[in-house]
Amino acid sequence: MKKVTISLLCILLFSCANRNLADWPATIPQRQLFVEAYAADFGNQQRQSQQEYLQWIMSFYQGNLVYRSGWLEIEMIVLAAAEYGDSDQLDLKLRDLGATIASEWAKHNEIRRIDSRMLGLWGSVLQLAANVEQRKRSIEIITEDVDALLSGSLGDSDIQEPRYEQLLQIELFGGF
Repeated sequence: MKKVTISLLCILLFSCANRNLADWPATIPQRQLFVEAYAADFGNQQRQSQQEYLQWIMSFYQGNLVYRSGWLEIEMIVLAAAEYGDSDQLDLKLRDLGATIASEWAKHNEIRRIDSRMLGLWGSVLQLAANVEQRKRSIEIITEDVDALLSGSLGDSDIQEPRYEQLLQIELFGGF
């Protein structure tokens, strides 16, 4: 019953934030990239329409009623802290990482291997890294973890705060 209630609430919130897919923002990777990702996953097509998938892609990048900060805002925060010569390289890495994460996260809940908990953790890691070198390392580690999750060599239970605190020598939430 709890799953049904949560699912209905998510659908209602999602429908309130419904965006016009014809107006694909220039700040998001090209729509065709995600159309191809959708077409490559027959299992997801059985549970989710392409329109719903693309709506979740936009939600990932722009935020929604539940998560006000989207990937574009996280990119902006990371790039604002970057040194002049590093921003182009970081921008490219963040765009690639974002597209990979979005392609998986936007799938139906029963299919996807990247969930909202992971998004929140990775967003926090990127934002709480103290300096440019730590942010670069954060991007590298998250990229490696996403690739490992998608290949099945890393489990979702491995994506936890202590992992990133240890690998990056940062304190994320101070014991909260």
